[in-house]
Amino acid sequence: MLFDDPALQKLKNSFESEKIKKDGYVKANEKGFGFLETDKESFFIAPNDMKMVLHGDKISAVIEEDHNNKKRAIPKTLIDPVLKRFVAKIMLVSGKLYVVPDVNGIRQKISATDKRTKDDRKFSHGDYVICTLKAHALREGAFRAEINELICKGNDPTSPWLVCLRKYDLPIKEPDDEEFMLLDNESTYEDMTDLPFITIDSEHTEDMDDALYIEKDGDGFILKVAIADPTGYIAPHSDLDAKAQKRAFSIYLPGRDIPMLPRVLSNNLCSLREGEQRKALVGTFFINSAGIINIEQTSFRLATIKSQGKLIYNKVSDYLEGKNTDFVPSDAVKTVLALLSDFAKIREEYRATHAATFKNKPDYDFILNEKGALERIEVNFRRIANKIVEEAMITANIAAGYFLADKLHSGIFNIHKGFDLQKKKDIIELLKKEQCPFDEENLNTLESYNAIRRFAIANDNEYLDNRIRKYQEYTEISATPGPHYALGVSNYATWTSPIRKYGDMLNHRLIKSTLLTDYNAPKPDATIAKSINESRKINRTVERDVKDWLYIDYLSPEIEKKTVFTAQIFEVTRGGIKVILQENGAMVFVPLSNLAKNRDDLSLYGDSGEIFVHNTCEKRIGDMIKIRISEINRDTRSIIGIVTESIGNLMLPEEKIRR
Repeated sequence: MLFDDPALQKLKNSFESEKIKKDGYVKANEKGFGFLETDKESFFIAPNDMKMVLHGDKISAVIEEDHNNKKRAIPKTLIDPVLKRFVAKIMLVSGKLYVVPDVNGIRQKISATDKRTKDDRKFSHGDYVICTLKAHALREGAFRAEINELICKGNDPTSPWLVCLRKYDLPIKEPDDEEFMLLDNESTYEDMTDLPFITIDSEHTEDMDDALYIEKDGDGFILKVAIADPTGYIAPHSDLDAKAQKRAFSIYLPGRDIPMLPRVLSNNLCSLREGEQRKALVGTFFINSAGIINIEQTSFRLATIKSQGKLIYNKVSDYLEGKNTDFVPSDAVKTVLALLSDFAKIREEYRATHAATFKNKPDYDFILNEKGALERIEVNFRRIANKIVEEAMITANIAAGYFLADKLHSGIFNIHKGFDLQKKKDIIELLKKEQCPFDEENLNTLESYNAIRRFAIANDNEYLDNRIRKYQEYTEISATPGPHYALGVSNYATWTSPIRKYGDMLNHRLIKSTLLTDYNAPKPDATIAKSINESRKINRTVERDVKDWLYIDYLSPEIEKKTVFTAQIFEVTRGGIKVILQENGAMVFVPLSNLAKNRDDLSLYGDSGEIFVHNTCEKRIGDMIKIRISEINRDTRSIIGIVTESIGNLMLPEEKIRR
């Protein structure tokens, strides 16, 4: 046969090998076409070819040129599909079942088959489900999915929480309650019930895991931090321990929380409730009048304590700041609060001088109504009561970090390595530009990193402070000791939230192993550290996703009202800027077309985070700008803004709209 001719086959193979092939990711455009994005190039994908791929797919494509020498990518091989397990919305078309992935950039409807085995509830249009992609058009010629789980009905008011949790395969409730008995010997607990420990938390907090007591030590202080100890009830390698390890953290979402442990532990047996005896791990720390922690004097004890006050942040702050309040502490609590206030001030001053403190950025508390909808957002800044708890916890975790590093050279440590020195050239260029003193040879030292941060804070240089964050390493969990540059210390190990963090539970067990001769605490390894890192990243993503969803309904009325917001520039890209609304914390994208009437006079530089008009820098990251909401996209849960103040001498884009 002609088609079996070896010479023709060889010629065909030769032609195939000569074709230019590129691997990359598919980027879809809402108008139907797309692009193949490689490391350095971008190639057009025609609408017909886009029907065979999805936004986010990693593919191999053949690059062809037309008669006008324009290149385009022809998808050929699927390397890694973007969809595997995914959330989707039900679409019913003429009695046929389809799903539309709830994934940004993907709007294709996919034929689906119901594979549920235990749930016989019928689907309605708009219901949320978990699917698995079973066939891809680039391999099998068409897309096909299986439905494995109904998350919730489309009109369920709890859908933002349920959908976002299940999207990342996270639990939607805490572990079931059960009977718990104290595992440790009662005789190992020292009686500290006479000391006036206090807790300071939000008004509705039930899982109080830290209590504070302080006394004078000459010109300095002796601080005792009592931490609830769930390891007294949970044995290593038990079923509940395995569940806690898998969850790694309690999940805190706007208006809702999913505890890592059963509520009978987190909210009752382990919670340091006022007036009730509780078992705790107590750390004792010595701080001198200059704010220096005497690491050598650090000690830990197992103890029974009794909190003498469940105090509320704002009421404590009002009291200490001399404002009107109905909070009247007992004499013992009054003494403790006065000393804690003095302690917090000298520790904050010490860190501001020798390390670097954090800017007092607002916290945005989401207040829900009875129906579960977002009613309002309260803006709260760190006040004296917040700083007391913050400085006490930082002190306790610094001391624990050194303790575990010295005694065991093992634990769950928070590591931050300062600058990413692969970006050293850019860092130096930035520091010179902002006239920040630095020593190039010692740029990688903890002292140099913090000196640069202090310079940015002292000069109120928001731009430098934000750019530094772009050039630094991420904080990560490690099973071996290491420095935490952002806190200015050589070791840092959290143990103060074992009800909420599995890593803190592990550190409790390790500290116990130094106190009890017959206590065996398994040392964590790199695998556990990696798992905790991944869980923390996912939990933060879920929190952000839920907030983005809630902002949609909350801010929709502001379009018609034409409410003007103050926004801080967070990121600059070629296509526009991302800003954070100071009134509520929402992230808003302002496209280039919504920045000025004449876009040709405007230049956006993502690398430097600056906006130029002609040759003059008019705005940059960290600057404030006035905007209003112009559009909300419920499908992508994105908010679009438009500026209401001129950038430089450019005309507002609204003037063009009015005409």
